Amino acid sequence: MPKGQVSVEFIVLFLALLVAVVVSTMTPGIFGLNKSVELSSASLAHAALSKVKSSVELLSVSDPGSSKLVYVKSPVSKWEINTRSISISGDGYNISTNTTVTLKNNLGSTSFTHETNSLKILTVNLTRMDEYVQIDIN
Repeated sequence: MPKGQVSVEFIVLFLALLVAVVVSTMTPGIFGLNKSVELSSASLAHAALSKVKSSVELLSVSDPGSSKLVYVKSPVSKWEINTRSISISGDGYNISTNTTVTLKNNLGSTSFTHETNSLKILTVNLTRMDEYVQIDIN
């Protein structure tokens, strides 16, 4: 066998091994990226919900007329407020919590929703009324 023949076979084997390594590491990486995005969105939604809830609870023990402006970073999601519960649902997650005080919007409704179509910072204006906390999400 000539020397050049061994070299060509080695190169072909090496390239086949390289292709196998690239394909086997690329496919899980692509699917892993989607899972990482879902996990990051859920984590961001949980932080936003936690911040709003703690602010609502803080205002529930304040004097009527007290207000607080809260800025939260929200992923693409749907916020649902229903009497004493707040929930955020999005791509692959659904997070909810309950409060000790009734929540209403500026129209007096205890059940309303707010949809976020992109990652953005929401302004949540909370105002303590006599028997409830008024919540306005912009």
